[in-house]
Amino acid sequence: MRRFGFISLFALCIIASAGAQSSPTNEPVLQSLDDHTFQLGDVTLDKSDHSIRFPAELILNSGLVEYFLVATNGKTYESLLATSARPYHIHLAMLLIGSKSAPVTPALRDAPSVPFHINRKPGDTNPPPPAVAGDPVSIEISFANAGRSQTLSASDCLRDLSTRTNAAPGPWTYNGSRVVRGNFLAQRDGQIVAVIDDIDALVNNPRPGHDNDQIWEINSNALPPLHTPVQVTFKLLQHP
Repeated sequence: MRRFGFISLFALCIIASAGAQSSPTNEPVLQSLDDHTFQLGDVTLDKSDHSIRFPAELILNSGLVEYFLVATNGKTYESLLATSARPYHIHLAMLLIGSKSAPVTPALRDAPSVPFHINRKPGDTNPPPPAVAGDPVSIEISFANAGRSQTLSASDCLRDLSTRTNAAPGPWTYNGSRVVRGNFLAQRDGQIVAVIDDIDALVNNPRPGHDNDQIWEINSNALPPLHTPVQVTFKLLQHP
């Protein structure tokens, strides 16, 4: 295994420990593929490009969704994609390419994953809460469709019913997840990319309407057939 340095190895120990209660033993080690590319379970990370990639499958192609991507133990009934990659492998890979988890404030320490402001009553005039904070990342999916390779941004895959257009282009927010009583919550519950606020999903949606679970619809016309395998790529847009 090539050397990442003390901080990265410390991160490996922390995340491996946090996932221990919800994962089997004999975890795969970080394997070097070349000078810049490494493999951890199903996740490949490229330190030169500050990106990670892993396989997933298209599991819904119509209707409203609350998640863009979950693990196979997550809320697959309301997510566009599901992956066999473990959330804490994804998180460790993101730490190794330079991401920093958003700090957990005292107010968030015991908060529910999906905050109470979701499903606010019609006519609520209170201002919407701020989006979850973290590092900007791009999200793309690549797949073969009718013999041709195709790549879509995550926003191309979703429609915003409040604007009747595709979801606004731009970055998503990588925020990490909490560790509670030895459980890394993203691993325990399978949250990876949330379309509506979920403080324990690894990635959140910063667009207006991030607090509204009634406006995010799958853009069926852009997507391949159901159960198509895809490759998901996260790229860190600001890094050391």
